[in-house]
Formats: sequence, structure tokens, C-alpha cells
Amino acid sequence: MQIKQNGVGFLYYAVAEDYLTGFTLQCKGWTSVFHATSVPQFLGTATTNLNDLLTQSIRWSSGLMDVGLSKFFAFIYGPSKMSFLGKMCYGELSFFPLYCLPLWCFATVPQLCLFNGTSIYPEVSNPFFFIIFPFIFMSSSIKLLYEIFITGG
Repeated sequence: MQIKQNGVGFLYYAVAEDYLTGFTLQCKGWTSVFHATSVPQFLGTATTNLNDLLTQSIRWSSGLMDVGLSKFFAFIYGPSKMSFLGKMCYGELSFFPLYCLPLWCFATVPQLCLFNGTSIYPEVSNPFFFIIFPFIFMSSSIKLLYEIFITGG
């Protein structure tokens, strides 16, 4: 398949043409700048019902996976112009639809364990497994404080 370019500057190879256009421009050496204006530059519409939301999510997910599994994979296409961190970010975003698998497990396994009467969490009396709970609490608190600190909130 060849990349088709129309008159407005978007690259059409997959359904996620905005992702592919931004990625290709980054690979060609362009730099991105965040520019916040007081007046909105673009206005758009959002989905208004669940059916439209699911349809749009399927389009985005299939487009991102299509780019991620093609020759435009972030670690193969244009490796010399992008930083390693940039390639990691684009690669993670292209496989973001696979995030549904651990989320699905997280949504079903606890309910199945509760239904069958098996314990999913370690006992508090066991000191080795009890370390997990303070570690999770402290790491989430540190992350929250870090986000507050970097945003100035």
C-alpha cells in the first residue's frame, strides 16, 4: 500500500490519519510546539450516544493497530530523526488498544473470585505479602504529589 496525500496535508494510509501525519512529520525532523491561545482555533463535535462512541472507538483502535503493525511501526520507520523517547511514545500509543485486555481481566477476575468464594488478596497476617499494600499506597501518593508539583496546582 502506498501513502496517499491529499491537498490539505493529511497522509491517508490508515483510519488514524492524524496519528500517521503527526508521526511522519516527527520522523522528517519537525518539532512539535504546544501553543495555547485564548480563542479556540478549531471547533468540533463529540459523540452524543453510546453507539456512536463505540463506533468511533473501534475506528480509532483499528487505525492505531493498523499503523502499529505496518511498516510505520515507531521503531522501524524513521529511526534517525526521532529521539528514543519519542519512538517509545508513538509505539505505546499505536498499541494502546491492547490495553483493553488487562482492563477486561481487572473487571472480571475479582467478580469471578467473589462468586467462587476464593480470595484474590493476600492475608494481612502474612508480613511478606502485607508489604504490597503500603507500597501501592505510597507509590500512588507520591505520583499524585508529583503531578500536583509539576502542574503547580
